[in-house]
Amino acid sequence: MVKIFLALLSTTSLTGAWAQAPKEITLSQKTVAELVLKQGPKTLEVNLKYQQFRLAPVQALSAYDWKILAETGFEYDKSASLLTTTSQNNNKYERYKTTVNLQKPFTTGTLLGLELSRLSQKVDLDAFTTNPPPSQQTLDSAGLILEQSLLGNFFGVADRGTVNAAELTYQANNIARANELEDVVLEAIRQFWNTYVAQENFRESVNSRDRYKKLVDAVKRKTSLGYSNPGDLPQVQAEFETREQRVKSSSTEYLKNVENLLTLLALEPGTEIKFEIPKDIPPVPKLTEKKVEDLRLVRSQKLRVEAAQEALSASESLSYPTLNFVGKVYTTGVDESSENSYSELVSGTRPKYYAGLKFQYNFGSDVQNETVINRKLTKDLESTRLQRQLMETQDLESQAQRKVQSTYAIAQSSQRQREFRDKASQELNRSYTQGRTDISILITALNNYFDSEVQYIRAVGDYAIALNEWAAARDELIPDDVPSEGYQK
Repeated sequence: MVKIFLALLSTTSLTGAWAQAPKEITLSQKTVAELVLKQGPKTLEVNLKYQQFRLAPVQALSAYDWKILAETGFEYDKSASLLTTTSQNNNKYERYKTTVNLQKPFTTGTLLGLELSRLSQKVDLDAFTTNPPPSQQTLDSAGLILEQSLLGNFFGVADRGTVNAAELTYQANNIARANELEDVVLEAIRQFWNTYVAQENFRESVNSRDRYKKLVDAVKRKTSLGYSNPGDLPQVQAEFETREQRVKSSSTEYLKNVENLLTLLALEPGTEIKFEIPKDIPPVPKLTEKKVEDLRLVRSQKLRVEAAQEALSASESLSYPTLNFVGKVYTTGVDESSENSYSELVSGTRPKYYAGLKFQYNFGSDVQNETVINRKLTKDLESTRLQRQLMETQDLESQAQRKVQSTYAIAQSSQRQREFRDKASQELNRSYTQGRTDISILITALNNYFDSEVQYIRAVGDYAIALNEWAAARDELIPDDVPSEGYQK
């Protein structure tokens, strides 16, 4: 396996870069997928982005939280009254009032409320006041309130639609998260193979340069003995310089790919990579047909269509005027003593009942109708996207399968081509040594062989990438519920 420091040594500007032995890691496709899901920066970005979507369903449900309101205070009252004489305007009132209100809305369009209040009053009356009330009294009140939607938001249709739309959208995003993480894994695997191909390309560049160096030495010996043709030595020397240039360029390309791979996997810069590559080209697997309805993109989009339908139902319900039934039941107690007032309250001897209807109609802006139209357009848009994705995902799976078959055939053909090129270059080399072949023919054969080595490695990498793309198209590269650091459902 070619080491990173060999590539660095081939570039004169970087000869002193490795003062210490670099760390080493062995990578396979499996370890690459595991590392990028565990610590890759792009994985972290995806997880953080989808964590933000947790807020929407919680916000929708927050409208149905318990609500408690408590108020207490002191009031001093010496204000004038139209029903009193001037002499009676000297009455002074001191009141302590405490009110506690507890409410709970439900997704059935129901509002339940409990109200408790106590009013303690102390009065300092004018001396001329006739039939004065007690100087100190306490009024206690307890009530139960029920409000039920009857027309707009009929028995909670809009409430449930809003909550369901938020939850369905969140579920759709969770599915989309797995699909986006699959793209991250696929990108890392592509980079893994690109780096391996770049490494092998660099190694082949070094090998081809060394072989041309030997050929240059052989031609020099023939030239010194007078056995070579005119121009043989300059041609070989020119090809040797070409190979020197390819070593430099392939070294730079290899280092670039290594750095990109280390960054994708969040590995320490300068880590030395060893590649674990299968020796043989695996055959094309035979897979069962995958139903397009089971694919993540389609399942996610179906949930978005359902969410849009729920939002449409909610907006249609809210477009009607509001008509609510209101029912109230109170019990009260009043006495000079707070204890007696409370006893009278709980005895229920002083009840108060109320039943009625509350109507509200908003008009002027026509915003309700426009909201319904907007929600219907959103629903139609999501449905159109679903139909498009049904066709595109089916096409994508078919195209990925054909690409696997094509790249497999190309890899096998490239392997045979490499063997033929190698055999041809060896035979022509012997023929040139014997003086029966022109140097240009040998150079062409050698170049073709070197190119076939690179093409074969690239073909193997393309086939491996195509296999992973096929698995991704079938949602089989990673599971749906990917356990990743920092992500909670």
